[in-house]
Amino acid sequence: MGNINLETKDYVLNSLDAAFNDDVVQSACLRLNIHRGRYWADPDLGSRFYMLKRSKDVPRMLQIVKQYAEDALADLVPVRLQSLIVSTTQTIKSRIDLSIEITRLTGEKQTIQYFVTVGG
Repeated sequence: MGNINLETKDYVLNSLDAAFNDDVVQSACLRLNIHRGRYWADPDLGSRFYMLKRSKDVPRMLQIVKQYAEDALADLVPVRLQSLIVSTTQTIKSRIDLSIEITRLTGEKQTIQYFVTVGG
């Protein structure tokens, strides 16, 4: 198995028999990376970030990216998480940074840093 590197969005192979270290983070990243409607078992799984590659880099994109992220992660809240809060910032042109603060069922909080490219 392996983990997802959040900077490159690629798998990093640990060993073939090791399980994911942090399954909540891995499932959140999986939902953000999959195109909505492309997963055969659940057409509602995934995000709409793929639609942003040809969009313009305008200030309203911060709100759109936030809505897409909340929509993609919404099914994690009652089952695996108590709550999640998504905030967006833009420090680099054509890139929107997401900060996803999750609260696990145990009450432990963690922040996931993720980025989405916009514009062309």
